[in-house]
Formats: sequence, structure tokens, C-alpha cells
Amino acid sequence: MTWVYMLRGKHEVLRCFQDFHKLVANQFDARIRITRTDNGKKYVNNVFEAYLSEHGIIHQTTCPDTPSQNGVAERKNRHLLEVARSMMFQMHVPKYLWSEAVLTAAYLINRMPSRILGMASPAELLLEQHEFKVPPKVFGCVCFVRDHRPSVGKLDPQAVKCIFVGYSSTQKGYKCWDPVGKKLFVSMDVTFRESEPYYTKPCDLHLFLEEFSPVIEGDRREGENQQEVIVGTIPCPMDMPEVS
Repeated sequence: MTWVYMLRGKHEVLRCFQDFHKLVANQFDARIRITRTDNGKKYVNNVFEAYLSEHGIIHQTTCPDTPSQNGVAERKNRHLLEVARSMMFQMHVPKYLWSEAVLTAAYLINRMPSRILGMASPAELLLEQHEFKVPPKVFGCVCFVRDHRPSVGKLDPQAVKCIFVGYSSTQKGYKCWDPVGKKLFVSMDVTFRESEPYYTKPCDLHLFLEEFSPVIEGDRREGENQQEVIVGTIPCPMDMPEVS
């Protein structure tokens, strides 16, 4: 099972790890015993080490330039990237929506059958829920969201043309982005045209891999508007008892 957190900066890493630690303990009655990371300063610092020591969590780090020592996380990062890029290229989604594509990729991967798990999905085994919260739709397709605002009159358009960008983690609904009004809608009252991409022309995505790779490889990134990905995974119980 995989969780993805979108961060605005490295200073949010500890807060997200604390949230994930509490989530695992409260929702699954499990304990994080070992965590393995690279040697980035967002992980190797006094504050982070103090929190791990307080909760008795062993912190393992990889040797320099040896990402194979953390192969589970590296393969998961690659899997997320490949699925996200495929969805974006299929519907010509512009690269500024890459974060929504990665979140949607994690949502779908968690609910896809796995041969290693006996053709069961991670969500089915961990959450004991086989069905999607809402029926899956094609990422990046055209959708029309019913406009429920009181200001909408009888002769005004009753729906807003949007692009489908994923599934809400807190509501039973679809996330739809209005590029014109710069608004994000979460609604169940949506009509989809799954065969019709919102953007009819291929967008410039050749820099998508370059922008995303420094995040998953653990390199440093600067900038206020950049986002960063932290991936948390719970291995299959048949593999190991720890949560990393």
C-alpha cells in the first residue's frame, strides 16, 4: 500500500512523517519499527533523529550513490512515474498537473490486482475494500460539473466544462479542474466524455521526467512553488513485519 504526500518544501518532511506515523498506528494498529531513507538533509538532521529516537524507530540510510539498497522505494517511485506519464501522454495533459497525475497513479496502483498478492489489490488486503469509492474514469478527459451556485439563473449555463484530475481523498467524489476559472471542484454530479481529451493538442511534456526525477532521486530542489513527493509504503505481511 502506498501513500503520497505533496510538499511545498523540505521543512514539511518531518510533519508528514509524523502524520503518517499516527495514521498507521490509529487506522491499522501497527507500529513503524524501521525506516530506510537516503542521506538527504531532510531525513538526516537532529530534529528528525530525535523524533525517531523518542519512538524507538531504527533509522537506516543507504550508502552514497547506492540507491539499490533501498530498492523497494526506488521501484515504487519508478512505477508511479511511469503510470503518471502514461496517463498524461494519453490525454495530452499539460505538465503543470503532474502532481494530480501522481496522486491518481498511486490511487489506481493501490487498487490494481497484483500477481504477487494472488491477484488481489493492496487496498483489498489492507483496507478490506475491493471496490473503488467512485467508478474510475479516464484521467484528463472532458467532464462537465453541475453548477450549484445560487447565482446561477435558469437561463445560465448549468454546468462548467472541466478536466478530470483524480479522486478526492476526503470526499466521495471526483476532482475536476476548471482551467478557465482556476477552480477545483469536488463533486459526484459530473458528466464525463472519456473518449474526448480536454486538450486536443499534445502538450510539452519532455521536461516532465527532468522535473520529477530530482524529487524521486532525493536531490535538492529550490523554489517556493515547487512540490516534493514523499512516498510511504507498507510492505506485504508475507515479506517483512516492519513498516517502512
